[in-house]
Amino acid sequence: MRDKLLLVGAGGFGRVVLEHAIQEYDCAFIDDGPEIGTLVNGVPVIGRTTELEKFISEYKLLLVAIGNNKLREKIYKDAESIGYDFPNLIDPSAYISPFAEIGKGCVILNNAVVQNNAKIGNGCILNSGVEAHHDSVIEDFCLIYANSVVRALTHVGKRVRIGSTVSISTGAMVEDDADIEDGSAVKKDR
Repeated sequence: MRDKLLLVGAGGFGRVVLEHAIQEYDCAFIDDGPEIGTLVNGVPVIGRTTELEKFISEYKLLLVAIGNNKLREKIYKDAESIGYDFPNLIDPSAYISPFAEIGKGCVILNNAVVQNNAKIGNGCILNSGVEAHHDSVIEDFCLIYANSVVRALTHVGKRVRIGSTVSISTGAMVEDDADIEDGSAVKKDR
């Protein structure tokens, strides 16, 4: 029998996460938009984000599949206080060094790379092709879009949103809640 996983967020990113999650888990959605009972890619919406306590007896595992960093953090912390556990969802094509540290409730998609001694916090989303180079730190609840690179010895603060094809230079510091546009380069202050 497969474990049950509650996915919070049935929008675009939630559907992407579902494609990976259903390979391992029996899933259901929590979402504040669609009517309860709606099927999203064949998986039912069973409740609202305000009803998390109602499902803890049946669903011990929860993953927040929402791109908004602050909202993802809030729901994660609410669910944590109720007693949910947070699995990581890591695509088989991703490479995670055995010497890297990954928090809880992370989604790491196709062809992402997390190198030696990199640290990824809780509730992070690393989209397809993201690279976290050796000794980099990505704090909790960050979202990094496709094909961006966080170079070695870089520190990315909490709730940072990094667009697609961004390069964060070696040793750079990115402040909490920063929003870095697609195609940007962030260089180390000298």
